[in-house]
Amino acid sequence: MIRIQLKNIDNLNASLQVGDMIYVTSTTGSLLGQNINQSSVDINADNQVGFLRKIEQIAPTSYTLHVDNSGFTANVIQGEFLMFDKYNQSNDDIKGYYMEVKLVNNSRKKAELFSLSSEVTESSK
Repeated sequence: MIRIQLKNIDNLNASLQVGDMIYVTSTTGSLLGQNINQSSVDINADNQVGFLRKIEQIAPTSYTLHVDNSGFTANVIQGEFLMFDKYNQSNDDIKGYYMEVKLVNNSRKKAELFSLSSEVTESSK
């Protein structure tokens, strides 16, 4: 687990959340002064830092990102550009490969179930 200190950040990106993959790239050389986007940065396993596990706000403009870097080789050096990639699942409450539902009616009176439905999103490919 590593901790990345972010200071003087007016607005931390609101879509950054636990589970996102953190990437790092150098801001020197041909990227210096350019608008960095996915077409100009090679995002691959060499610059994966790890998965974000916790966001801690230290002060109004200072944050600490707790990143699980086990199994990843990229290191974060002061002055480098940080990016993140959203976790590849929907933000639903129920996640996994299997779900079981049991419906029980303890009433002694006759009851009918009008409808039962679920929404399934493929999340592992």
